[in-house]
Amino acid sequence: MKIFFLIVFFLGSLIQSEIKLHEIDQLRSYSDPESKSIINNGVEFCNNFFDNNKNLVISENKTFKNFFLCKFSKKRNRFYVYMLSQAKENELSIRETCIKIISNWSWISDHMDKNLKYQSKEYLAGFYVENIFNDRVLNFTNNISRDSLLINNEIDNLIIKNKDSFTENNQKNNKIIEEEINKIKRIYKKIISKSESDLDKIIKSELDRIVRYKIFINDIKSFKSYSCNWTPLKGLNPYIKKESYKEFENI
Repeated sequence: MKIFFLIVFFLGSLIQSEIKLHEIDQLRSYSDPESKSIINNGVEFCNNFFDNNKNLVISENKTFKNFFLCKFSKKRNRFYVYMLSQAKENELSIRETCIKIISNWSWISDHMDKNLKYQSKEYLAGFYVENIFNDRVLNFTNNISRDSLLINNEIDNLIIKNKDSFTENNQKNNKIIEEEINKIKRIYKKIISKSESDLDKIIKSELDRIVRYKIFINDIKSFKSYSCNWTPLKGLNPYIKKESYKEFENI
């Protein structure tokens, strides 16, 4: 773990450089083979987030019932949040259809507005692996009673999940639990104080560069497929190109 801290200290001076997420993952694995993959955890968390919210209205057109998905492309070094195969609305252009769809999702559309840069993006929280406890990304509210209950629940869940790992040596068991309690307290302090570690800063800097949004649109009348593409902080007006999901699938 000491090696990893030295690596992070070194990388801290390179935050503005082209440090790719898979390279950060590789560096972490050198120091701690058991460390969580930033990419895998980020993709899984993002997909779970949208899966839990998939019942929200996407479009008045009910022909397609797809919702947003998340995908990392190592080849392009891009993290895509995308929706596949919506139908173009009859009275609207491709661009207007896309803007109408994405405007219904304030989590995403707010990311297009440079005036809202300060807002955290909940669906990207899984990339910040230092906030993970017992395989879950933690969110605290600064409500002492609620946060205390969350901490106690997480400790209880950890004990239940790892009960088979405990031995008859209670002193050793208590030490393990104490270490985990200290870990969750560190996470709590970090989140409540809104402080950023060097690793957080590196991940945020990289996400600012690589996150992209896409919506695939089928123009049924012309038998053509398009994609609308957005870059965060660049406004709601998308870049449009002829592109089917099949072309995107293997990136």
